Amino acid sequence: MEALLLKTLLFIPLLFFANACVSQSTMAEDLKIWKKAVVNIETEGYLLSPFEIDSLCQVKKDSGYSKKYADSLRNYLSHLTKIETGTAIYICYHDRKYLVTAKHVLYDDILVAQKKYENTSLANHWNALEAIYPRISIRTPFDYYTTFNCANNFAIFINNFVHGAKPYFFISDSTGDGIGVISLQGKKFKSIDTLLQTDGYAPIDIVKIGTNEPLKELDEIYTIGFPEFVSVIGKLNVDKSITSRQLPDIVIPFVVKGRIAMYDPGIQHYYVDLTITPGSSGSPIIKNGKLVGVVSGINKYQIINESILKDQSLNLYGIGHLVSIINIARLLTGIDNYKKEEDALMIK
Repeated sequence: MEALLLKTLLFIPLLFFANACVSQSTMAEDLKIWKKAVVNIETEGYLLSPFEIDSLCQVKKDSGYSKKYADSLRNYLSHLTKIETGTAIYICYHDRKYLVTAKHVLYDDILVAQKKYENTSLANHWNALEAIYPRISIRTPFDYYTTFNCANNFAIFINNFVHGAKPYFFISDSTGDGIGVISLQGKKFKSIDTLLQTDGYAPIDIVKIGTNEPLKELDEIYTIGFPEFVSVIGKLNVDKSITSRQLPDIVIPFVVKGRIAMYDPGIQHYYVDLTITPGSSGSPIIKNGKLVGVVSGINKYQIINESILKDQSLNLYGIGHLVSIINIARLLTGIDNYKKEEDALMIK
């Protein structure tokens, strides 16, 4: 009996060790697959809308500035653009491919505001009025650069508010953010699909999207993304005589572990305890190898501490690790609902 007990006591830690090894091996394999499906995208749009520029110039004129000055200011402001980066998930749904990210990574509120200004009758339908950033680019992954010693990025230019099918759609959520999806089926967007495959990316299959396991507080999750600045590990020297429409950055993904902090199935979003920075928006939230959410952004609410109480000029926002996560429960349904429009896009 004592010998049997001794063997049992020796077997138990070996069993735990074996299970741990299998679990680590599975996670390593999942991580390898997911890193091939997470992409750093770059967007660009105008900083100010035309009506905002007109208003600013009019204020200068009313203040006594000359017409020449106002025209010079208008020309300067009209060429100001903002460049932002985010993370997108490259997915395959049956025979179709998509880039999935947080809505705000793609959504151009400046264009929407201008359209409303031009046609006030649209104000009653503002929920249906949406636009995407005019330029979207894919940054060059480090693996591609080390293999070929060159960049392989590419810019797509979007025409908004045109008749006919759109190559994108949004699924809004209760935070005012949501999911943004780019279809890679249209003629122009197939070039992005080709670029991604050339860069070594491989789309994640729908079997990895969603889980039958219930999500609950303290569940361990991880994310893969491209936090701005730290994910940029190099820049190519570009001939200044050549106009480039995207930044010549070489990037590498970051993997960060965390835990679910608040989850309720009745709410369209939830929170995780996770370290992210700007650029991580759109990153996948992965549990046991499955996509269970998309990063919306860092905590935007003010954090109170003693230094703020002493000095009211200190305003600390986004301090802490609470990250808002978009629930992906409606993602596949959204793609299914979009298919008729996408079919029309593919005919063009």
